[in-house]
Amino acid sequence: MRWFTRSSKLPAVGVKVFLIYVASMLIIITVMGSLFYYRSTKMMEDKFGGMALQNAQQVGKRLDNLLQDYEDRSLLIVGNKDIQKQLSGKYQSELERIQINDANTAFLSNWVNSRNDVSNIYLLGEKGSSYRYSPKDSFPVYNSYSNEYQDEDWYKQIREANGQVVYFGIRPSFINWSSKLVFCFGRIEKNFSKRGEVLGVLLYEIDPAEIKGMLSEIDYNGSGSNVIVDNKGQIVGDQDGMRLSSNLGFKLTGTDQGIMKNTMNGERMLVVYNKLETNNWTLIGMLRRQDLMKETTDIKWFMLSLGVVFFSIGILFAVIIASTVHRPLKKMIQAMNKAKTGNFDVQIEDKRKDEFGYMYIHFNEMVSRIKELINQLYVQKLLEQGLQLKILGSQINAHFLYNTLDSIHWLARIHKVNDISTMIFGLSKYFRLSLSEGRDEVNVSQIVQLLDSYMTIQNVRYKDKFSLHMHVDPSLEGYKVLKYIFQPLVENAIYHGLEKKRGKGRLDVAFTREGECLKFIVTDDGAGIGPDKLIELRHLLSGEGAKEHHRHFGLRNIHSQIQIAYGMKYGLEINSHLGKGTKVAMTIPLMA
Repeated sequence: MRWFTRSSKLPAVGVKVFLIYVASMLIIITVMGSLFYYRSTKMMEDKFGGMALQNAQQVGKRLDNLLQDYEDRSLLIVGNKDIQKQLSGKYQSELERIQINDANTAFLSNWVNSRNDVSNIYLLGEKGSSYRYSPKDSFPVYNSYSNEYQDEDWYKQIREANGQVVYFGIRPSFINWSSKLVFCFGRIEKNFSKRGEVLGVLLYEIDPAEIKGMLSEIDYNGSGSNVIVDNKGQIVGDQDGMRLSSNLGFKLTGTDQGIMKNTMNGERMLVVYNKLETNNWTLIGMLRRQDLMKETTDIKWFMLSLGVVFFSIGILFAVIIASTVHRPLKKMIQAMNKAKTGNFDVQIEDKRKDEFGYMYIHFNEMVSRIKELINQLYVQKLLEQGLQLKILGSQINAHFLYNTLDSIHWLARIHKVNDISTMIFGLSKYFRLSLSEGRDEVNVSQIVQLLDSYMTIQNVRYKDKFSLHMHVDPSLEGYKVLKYIFQPLVENAIYHGLEKKRGKGRLDVAFTREGECLKFIVTDDGAGIGPDKLIELRHLLSGEGAKEHHRHFGLRNIHSQIQIAYGMKYGLEINSHLGKGTKVAMTIPLMA
C-alpha cells in the first residue's frame, strides 16, 4: 500500500492514524500488563506473607507453651527443700546426707523422665557443694569446683534476675564445653526459710531437638529459614545451628508482629516476625522472594505472550482502520488537484453517510460556487469596462455643463439679474465640488465649501426665512470624509423643519471634535417631529421597522453608508420635540 501523497513528502493521514493506533495499543498493553503483573505479585506476596505469618504465630504459641512448661517444671526443683538443703551443705549427720542425696536422685530421675528431654541439670551451690544430674548417669556427681562460675556473665545474669527464668537459647554448654548444642536456661535457688538466702544457681540444659523441629516445620516450600532472636538482635535459635550467636543484620519495626521486605546478602527477602509472650524473643521467618515469585514469573510470560497476540491483532485492525481513512482522503485529494488545475466541473460521486460524505457534499458545493463566482466576476468585468466608458463620457458632459452654467452666470450679470446669477454660480460651484473628479472622499474643508454653495442657492430661494450659523473646528479641515453624507442632513432640516415654521428660523451647523471622532451636528428650531414618528425613525436606524423604511429612505441610506464605511458603532442620532425643533448628530471616526 502506498502511504504517501504525490504532492507532499509528509506521510499521509492514514500513516499517522496507523502509528497513533499502534502506539496507543502498545502503551495500553504495556501499562495494563505491568499493572496486572504488579498487582498479582503484590497479591501473592500478601498471600504468602499472610500464610507465613499465621504459621509463625502458631509456632510462636507452641514455643510459648514449651517455654512456659520449662519454667513450670523448674519451679518443682527450685521449691524442693531437699535440693535447698543439699546446696547449703548443712547436714546433722552422714546418714542424713546419704538419705537426702538418695531422695534428690530419685526426685530428679522422676523429673527428667517426665519429659525425657533433659541433657544436664547443674545445681551450683555457693556454700561449697555443687552437683550435676544427667539421664546418662544413675546418680548425681559431686563436683569439687563449686565457685569457679560465679564471675561468669551468665551466672551474674541469673543472680540479677532475682528468681525469674533467664533464657540463653541454643548454644554450647556453659559447663561442659563440647560441640553438642543444648538449650540453656537458669534461675536462682533461694532458702525461703531464711528470708530468701541465695543458695546457688540452677542451670538447665535441654535437648534443642523439639525447638529445632518447630522451626523446621515452617519450610516455605524449601525457600526460607526461621530463627529466634533476643531483644538485642542476636540469634539464639535456628534450624541447623549455622547462625547461632550472630547478629540478625536488620532491625524490625516496633510492632509485635508483621510482614516486611529486606535485602540480605544481595537477596530480596520477605520477612515475617512474631514476638513471643514468654520473654522478649522474636520468631522470625525469612523467605526468598525469588522462590516465592516463581508463579508470578509464569504469569509474566503468559501476559507477555498474550500481549504479543493482542498487539498483532491490534496492528491488523490498525491497518484496516488506516485504510478506511486513507482511501476517502485520497479520493478527495485527487479531486482537489483537478480543481487546482482549473477544472471546476469536478464532482466527487460518493454517497457516504459519515464525515467524509459531509466533506464531499460541501466540496462539490464549494467547487460549483467557485465556478459560479468566476462566471459572475467575468460578467462584472465586462460591465465595469462598459461603465468606465460611460464615466469618461459623463466627465466630458460635466465639463460641458460647467462651461454652459458659467456662460449663463455671466449673461445674468450682464443683464443684472442678480438672483439668477447667484443661483447659477452657486449651482455651478456645488456641481463641481460634488463631482470632485469622481472621488468618494474629500477633506472637511471641501465639505464646508460644498455646504456654502448649497446654502447660497437656498438663501436665494428662501430669502430671510432662516439664518445660518456654521461653526467649524479648524483642526478638522484636513481629515477625509465621505462627501455625500453631509448635505442631505442640512436639506432635511430646511425642507422638513424650517420650511414649515411660521416666522424666521435658525439653522446651526457644527463640525466638532469628540475624542478620536468627528461630530457633525445639524440643529433647527423648526416644526419638530412627533413622538410616534420619532420612535419610528429611531427603529428604522436601529434596523427595525423595515416595512416603513421607504418613507425615510434618505436618512436610512446615510446611516447605512456610515456603518458600511466606518463600522457599526458609528451613525446618526435624532432628537426632536414637536413645535420646538430637531437635532441630528452624525458621528464618524477621524481619518487622515
